[in-house]
Amino acid sequence: MKSSFLCKRLKNPFADPVVLVRFIREKHAIVFDLGDITALSTREILSISHAFVTHMHIDHFIGFDYLMRYNLRREKALSIYGPPGIINAVEGKLRGYTWNLIKDYPLKIEVFEVAGQVKLQASFYASEGFSRIDREPETVGAALLSEADFMMEAQEFWHQIPVLGYSLVEHTHFNINKALLVEMGLTVGPWLKELKAAIRLGINDKVFTFEHQSYHIDELKDLVLVTKGDKITYITDIASEDRNIDNAVRFAKGADILYIEAYFMEKDRDRALQRNHITARQAGMIAREAGVKRLEIIHISPKYSEMPEKVIEEAMNEFLR
Repeated sequence: MKSSFLCKRLKNPFADPVVLVRFIREKHAIVFDLGDITALSTREILSISHAFVTHMHIDHFIGFDYLMRYNLRREKALSIYGPPGIINAVEGKLRGYTWNLIKDYPLKIEVFEVAGQVKLQASFYASEGFSRIDREPETVGAALLSEADFMMEAQEFWHQIPVLGYSLVEHTHFNINKALLVEMGLTVGPWLKELKAAIRLGINDKVFTFEHQSYHIDELKDLVLVTKGDKITYITDIASEDRNIDNAVRFAKGADILYIEAYFMEKDRDRALQRNHITARQAGMIAREAGVKRLEIIHISPKYSEMPEKVIEEAMNEFLR
């Protein structure tokens, strides 16, 4: 089945780790981490509905300013998720600028801070000069976020500070059986999106009328192939310790794509321990034990800038063995 997601890893594995995931049919996108996002087009930046930040080190958060710059006239709210401290970090960023001319701007930023099973929320609205508005805390359920077309799960890791890993899970995967569509003499159109939505919501009495003919939903259900949704997991900047490794394997279980750091090579394991990162070999092992379908290496130390293929080879050899 064709994926509903289009993933774009920015630049190269030595650059700030950023992965854009576009929802092909829904015309919006989410982004994992907010490092240097200048390689994104204006259109891509404006498509971002949610940003999921692992932690606020500069190479994972400096892009917030650029995201703000292009979204000031945005009508829809922009949601930012992150670990403990993300609300204060956003507030600090916003306080660094003067906002005396934006009262009529529509932008609303909703920031969600995940600390264990508690989710804090604060709002920052252009109409209020981006002053902080604290909301009531909520309990994090099975999912950090559940939308009509996807669910986001979060896992806390340790990097001398708490960092978050994320798994994007499509609720269900809907595809049209085009051969059957042709066989029934029907044509492609907006009604197919309505059909998929009705099946997703369990609506059993809907009637579709087009081309001067009516069809009950029961006559059309076979057109929609329903399969398990895709899963994309993003893990970076985690210390090389057993607890992190075990949690990463469990969290990435069955992912279609795993984006994971491979900051150091195995021969530099001592350096990895000192810097609270994992090695390429450990990244490959996590992917293999989690049974992921595809491994994508991100965030490699600049010390390997002359030999990136060696780092990736080490990870892939462990993944495929």
